[in-house]
Amino acid sequence: MLGCMGYADKLQKLCALRGLDQSTLAERLNRSKSSISRILSGVQEPKLSLAHELAKALGVSLDYLADDSLVTEPDGEWVMLSEDEVAILKIVRRLGIGVAIDRLLVVPKQNSNNDYNRSNHSDSPPS
Repeated sequence: MLGCMGYADKLQKLCALRGLDQSTLAERLNRSKSSISRILSGVQEPKLSLAHELAKALGVSLDYLADDSLVTEPDGEWVMLSEDEVAILKIVRRLGIGVAIDRLLVVPKQNSNNDYNRSNHSDSPPS
């Protein structure tokens, strides 16, 4: 199922980069340490569902683990995004980065300072 050249090597390297030992990885995946040990040593190939869980836990794609031709390591730190963050990224992509930033940085036009101050600072006395 997984690439023969190096899924175990890739897993070991990713664990080291992420500062994960076998016990911690096993805990995160709700698996036994011996099961993870067999997979990391290349003795046993994980089933597809576990391979997917491993990829997610290590911040890489399943393709990266399975495909021997994908030898480049992921750059930087991988961060899970919330649904809101994904929605914002989709909007930025649709608008284009320049337009999206312009819209984010635009301050609403104010009729006068007094109107602005009264609406935003109701506890201050009107001038």
